[in-house]
Amino acid sequence: MKMQLTHDEQMHCVLGAIDIHKKSGNLLESPAHLRPEMAIFDHIVERAEAIGSEWVVAKYFNLPFDPYENKWKVKADVGNAIEVKWTKYDMGQLVIHEYDRPTDIAVLVTGKAPHYYIAGWIPIAMAQRPKYRHSKQPNWWVSQINLQPIENLRKSNYGNTAI
Repeated sequence: MKMQLTHDEQMHCVLGAIDIHKKSGNLLESPAHLRPEMAIFDHIVERAEAIGSEWVVAKYFNLPFDPYENKWKVKADVGNAIEVKWTKYDMGQLVIHEYDRPTDIAVLVTGKAPHYYIAGWIPIAMAQRPKYRHSKQPNWWVSQINLQPIENLRKSNYGNTAI
């Protein structure tokens, strides 16, 4: 599902990324950050893109979204139980970590602002199966072919609790 952000929404993603970084301290030194050598400018851009990916999922489901809210694994990114995962790579994989909540639904968004693509979804508990376990990293990688189309989420058994 192709989605797009307006110029104003993109600006709020950047400002939200800066605001969250300022309030959270140095996230680059967090054990959850896999690339501590990343420059702060790159980190802000990456965070802004992640916020943009969350926003397009919220737009898709017609849900409210606050780009300045830092939900960091305490609250769902979108709705009641949607964890949005972003990658700039069109054919990128959905990456699930050990600290992701197994009761949530993961949604993969690819692309770069302003153009995004909602690639699909999978329950995190299903993504954490041994067949998706990465051989060299402490996480699970789910290829896009193993995801359900986003159009199916609302109609699924997970739709009422996740959205």
